[in-house]
Amino acid sequence: MAPVELRVFALFAAAAAAGQSVTIREVAGLAGPNGRTIGSRSAMSIAGDLVDSGLLALSPPLASVGLDAPIEVSVAGRSTTEGAGKPVLPRPMSPTMPELREPVAPGAVPEQARGARPVPEPRLSKEARRPREPKGARDGEQTGLRRFGVLTVPPGLPDALLAELSSIVEGFRAHQASGVADLTVVAELTKRKAAALAVWAEVPYPLGTGLVRAEAERARRAHETTLQQLAQQRGIPWESARPGAEPGGHWAVSGLGEPVRGALNYIGRTAPGTAPVARLLALVCLLRGVGTGVANLTGPDLRGVCGKEAESAVGELTASGWLSVDVEDLLATEEDPIGCGVPGAEGFTLGKLPRTRSSGWVARVIAHKKLRKQPARVRLAALGITSHCDAHGAARAELDFLAGLTASTPEEVVAAAEVLVAEGWLTEAHVEEGMLHARLGPDQLIFVEALRTNTPVQTLQAAAKAAAAAAAAETAEAESVPQEQPTPPAEPTT
Repeated sequence: MAPVELRVFALFAAAAAAGQSVTIREVAGLAGPNGRTIGSRSAMSIAGDLVDSGLLALSPPLASVGLDAPIEVSVAGRSTTEGAGKPVLPRPMSPTMPELREPVAPGAVPEQARGARPVPEPRLSKEARRPREPKGARDGEQTGLRRFGVLTVPPGLPDALLAELSSIVEGFRAHQASGVADLTVVAELTKRKAAALAVWAEVPYPLGTGLVRAEAERARRAHETTLQQLAQQRGIPWESARPGAEPGGHWAVSGLGEPVRGALNYIGRTAPGTAPVARLLALVCLLRGVGTGVANLTGPDLRGVCGKEAESAVGELTASGWLSVDVEDLLATEEDPIGCGVPGAEGFTLGKLPRTRSSGWVARVIAHKKLRKQPARVRLAALGITSHCDAHGAARAELDFLAGLTASTPEEVVAAAEVLVAEGWLTEAHVEEGMLHARLGPDQLIFVEALRTNTPVQTLQAAAKAAAAAAAAETAEAESVPQEQPTPPAEPTT
């Protein structure tokens, strides 16, 4: 019982011993744990708990009295009413107050136990157990294979199918025992599993055909998932590894390459402005303002992208409603960026991280030392060709796409590709059936790797420099160690 409850109980007990009545207001004036009075609400609650536990009997009941109404108290057989005799307290129902329960005779049986059934004594059977019947031949006993995943191998399957199922099981066990996750092996095993289950589902059986077909479909989906993981590991679109794909087909890198190509396609499709420099500025503003509708630019940023054509590029985009900014204010700012509204980006969506990585990749490409002084047409062509490279640097891009991106004719696109070859960005470039075939220079493969791995270019460059420095240090250390000269053989003594 809490200290406050003890105080309330003591007050009621003292009133019962003195034969006096008590009011709720008097109980509410008792001190609580924080030094304040407990109040009428707590007094009513505690008094009700004491009544429910059987320690008190109050008359009239608490529900019908006010704060100042006198209450007669009976506590453990003592009443405030003189000569009224010993009051009958209600039988306590709480098992925590055993001292207030009615006494039970030693030999008496409680009422709760009178209707209980006696526990029978265990009886030992003298009959011998019936011997178990011998089991019949197990399913798949001809090959030792009884289960294949969740499926039970029934008798009567063709021997070739049973052998294939056993081989698949052994293949999965061997792959698991090797401890090395090889997606190529998993892809081959899941492909064989799907084919074997498809054959099994065609065999007429009275039961289990639907379950076999469901497992075959699961195996087929597992095979496609493994192909996706394998393609992602190799940095190529997973469609290139699908069954029926062209073996010698060209597949541009996935990862960051997909959002970059999406932004380039959006610029080529919407055609903001008529000059190549306007479309280059639109691409930069698109990647900076997608999602928020505001692209932050400074004067140096604008001049770095557009050069001497900055004012005309901004004027062309603002006149067409693609960009919303005052060109004079933008050119005047040096450090504090100005928010440029990009209404033209409303039809394009991109996540925050892909947007940031794509914007950084584009900025790194157009600011490269081989491209920074080139016209906007050449830099846009470099972006389009590089984003369509595979993991080895081979690029295939449609001339129509590059023409729409650079606001040029196909002949001008070919001329821009020749400039890229002369600058060393590309090693070769030629046109076949409306498709520009090119190959990226060895030094520019880091941009393809950034797209494939979704990694910032500067991170890869720092890692490459660190690796080169470590290799140079190892070479210098190896050269500094003097090599031991072989000892000439001793001359024979005569």
